[in-house]
Amino acid sequence: MKKMGWKRSAKLMQRWFASPAWQIPAGWKNGTAFPDGQYIPDQHCDDSIIKMSWLMEYSHARNAVADLLRERAFSEAGLAQISRRLRRLGWDGEGSYSYGRKNIIGQPSMSARELEQSYQNNYITVSGNATTHVLFDTMDDVYGSLGTYVLKVAVTGNAFKGLDGRRYVTAEYAGVYVKDVYDFTNDGSWDQPLGMWTPDGILIRSGSAMALVGGMNVYKSGKAIKVAFVRNSDFLKFRELTGQGGDFVIFSDVYWIRQSGYYPIPWN
Repeated sequence: MKKMGWKRSAKLMQRWFASPAWQIPAGWKNGTAFPDGQYIPDQHCDDSIIKMSWLMEYSHARNAVADLLRERAFSEAGLAQISRRLRRLGWDGEGSYSYGRKNIIGQPSMSARELEQSYQNNYITVSGNATTHVLFDTMDDVYGSLGTYVLKVAVTGNAFKGLDGRRYVTAEYAGVYVKDVYDFTNDGSWDQPLGMWTPDGILIRSGSAMALVGGMNVYKSGKAIKVAFVRNSDFLKFRELTGQGGDFVIFSDVYWIRQSGYYPIPWN
């Protein structure tokens, strides 16, 4: 990964190898029993490696952020979730209520873990990088780091009861961030393939075909180079043999986008 310039992919994998053996609970992975963001033990969470400024260099991320804001942040489902969040934050639906912590100059000042716990209201799954990889043999650091990943959004601003008796929110900011799980757990009996690798990096589709024909070897300057077909089970065997290999939750930092406009929210 380092030889290919996949710096963040390498950092995430190094963290997994260096951590004590730990398998993420099924409820964390499928979301049925995920703990509040701020209460995930630090040894099972990384919020320093993935940066939104880096991710936004990629078109699949920029397009997904645009879709998330245009189609989901203020959708019927998104506004209903804001209503539920406001109730949990303590608003009784009367008067006005400002929500979302700010710093002394009025800018939002909350981590992705805090947004996940108290403000997040919708999400989008981004798989364009995986599709590009399969169809066009293009791979990048995002594919190595996250594969298919989830972008989440949290809206902050002011809520108020209108003269018509309905409740509204005036949006000030939308915070977008990544939440992902870094693990090598297989789904059922399927052993997920992670590509064909040499000491110099992963092989694209044509190189993989040549390796299969060449008895899991590729040739460079007439010299045979051994190819390894890596699967999830290889990492699970490493964990069993060494006592190292700890799964963890990934949070990025937050990409804040200024918003305007007000929206009615359900309040029954």
